[in-house]
Amino acid sequence: MVEKMRMVRLLMAAADSAGILDSLQDLGLVHISETGTALSPDLPTLQSRLGSLRKAASILEAREKNHPSDAVILSELPGDASGVLDAVTSAVHELSERRNRLERLEKDLEALEPWGGYDPAVLAELERNGISISLHLLGAKAFDGADFDDRHMEVISRSGAQVRFAEIRESGYDEPLFPAERLPAAGADGIRRELESCRDDIAAFDITLNSLTAALPILRDGIREAESSLEREMASLSLEDAADSEVSVLTGYIPVSLAAELEHYLADRSIVPIFSDPEDPAAAPIRLRNNPLARLFEPITSIFGLPQYTEIDTTPFLAPFFAFFFGMCLADVGYGIIVTAGSLAGIIFLKKPAARRLAALGFILGLTTVLGGLLFNTLFGTAIDGLPGLPPGVASMLLFRDLNDAMAFSIFLGVVQILFGFTMQMVNRTRQGGFAAALQPAGTFLFLAGAVVLGLTVMDNPAMTIGPIPVGAWFSGDAVRQAALAAVIAGVVLILLFNNPEKKIWIRPLLGIWEMYNVASGLLGDVLSYIRLFALSLAGGLLGGAINLIATMIRGDDPGILSWFFMLLVLAGGHFINFALAALGAFVHPLRLTFVEFYRAVGFAGGGTAYAPFGGNKS
Repeated sequence: MVEKMRMVRLLMAAADSAGILDSLQDLGLVHISETGTALSPDLPTLQSRLGSLRKAASILEAREKNHPSDAVILSELPGDASGVLDAVTSAVHELSERRNRLERLEKDLEALEPWGGYDPAVLAELERNGISISLHLLGAKAFDGADFDDRHMEVISRSGAQVRFAEIRESGYDEPLFPAERLPAAGADGIRRELESCRDDIAAFDITLNSLTAALPILRDGIREAESSLEREMASLSLEDAADSEVSVLTGYIPVSLAAELEHYLADRSIVPIFSDPEDPAAAPIRLRNNPLARLFEPITSIFGLPQYTEIDTTPFLAPFFAFFFGMCLADVGYGIIVTAGSLAGIIFLKKPAARRLAALGFILGLTTVLGGLLFNTLFGTAIDGLPGLPPGVASMLLFRDLNDAMAFSIFLGVVQILFGFTMQMVNRTRQGGFAAALQPAGTFLFLAGAVVLGLTVMDNPAMTIGPIPVGAWFSGDAVRQAALAAVIAGVVLILLFNNPEKKIWIRPLLGIWEMYNVASGLLGDVLSYIRLFALSLAGGLLGGAINLIATMIRGDDPGILSWFFMLLVLAGGHFINFALAALGAFVHPLRLTFVEFYRAVGFAGGGTAYAPFGGNKS
């Protein structure tokens, strides 16, 4: 749920504002509104410094990860964050210069290789003794057809359609017959010496940077100080002057659950708080407060964005659907056991709370994958009901062995989730705009529910089932048909008359015709999108079965050691690839169903700003 916020204005003496801001930063409770932020000459400098420190830290963190056992330590590390930043910046710059130089030298050496023992010093000595030698490159046809007259040419090499040759003549007489090649002045030996020196420099700067990873704690402290300074500057810019600049006013927000703590803190200080409800709900920050189970799915919610202050938090409502849809897409008992076991190990052995929460989410998704595998009859690509000695208790859980049942069940779930989404939209609109605002989504709800039931009653098949679900018995008979028809008619009327409550009543039906078209066509597409739940489980199962078949063919009827080895290799590699692809699809496609079909039914807008208290988050 979205926690209620209180808007607070803090009135303080302008002369005391600097010290009060410091104390509020230490408290870390108030989310400061930046609507009145002015320009500050110090702000770009603080932002630039923070960016440089973070970039330097990321460079050293990458090196710490790639060179964890590097034992070389600088004789003296810089004593503060500025010194570390300067050392890292200098080393990175020099390293980049040397690497660029190395690349150019390697290209120069490569360019010299076809010319043999090219030595510019020898050519210069010959020039001083009256002999000029120029080097040339021509196409073979041009060279063979050239009229060299009485000039002396020596072919150095022929490679493909190119000829490299030297023209030899007396110094001071005649220009070269063809443009001369521009070759590196250093010569091959000189370039090799430069290359060796360059490589030594690169190794030295690499060692320097690896050694500077020991100064990462200093750099992180500097980042925290820079963040605090930047935050402090932003807060000071948010102060508004009042009473001829004698009084400063700071506007912010605080969760209702923390308001008492703020009041207690301010009780004996020279600050006057004025609490009120948010004047502009769109400006109020968002703090989600869910139970521990639903909180595991907040990273899923945050991928799309936080709700607006007046919206319902979708996290606890999408959580069961997302988890079950994931299990239906992956839908393999074996894969589910792997996910569950790996996640359980993460919960036990991981230290960081965020990582453990992700492992706990993985544990839930692993359990739903086991359930999906049981429902859809799959164990590592093998049909479970084909296994010998299957216990009756397990067999009774294989509810959707028939492909038609599995596909129909996916569509059934889509209808359920979309109807649930429109129910949420009705509640949301009632909270935001009153009863009249909820009538249009109520009409869409009635239209969809009535149309689905009416379609089932038209089929008039009381024996129709979806796995164990007796949908034919539920939706048969004249009374149900008439109720469904009434729901469709009521839905159409509500959509036509209440699609735009702010418009005049006589123009709404005209707008409602277009709205009705969008509803009818959009709902059909949304419902059919849920077939992907069945399609992904079917694709993963078929690919797993194909891998098993290939492995069995490799083993053969009279297997030897190598046959068994390659069979196991195919099984392990094939199922690893299938698991990776299926797991990716099982995450992405339920995410798409949530953020497109479900959120469209909910009418979810999102775009809320996260609660970020001045001085740090306090749970």
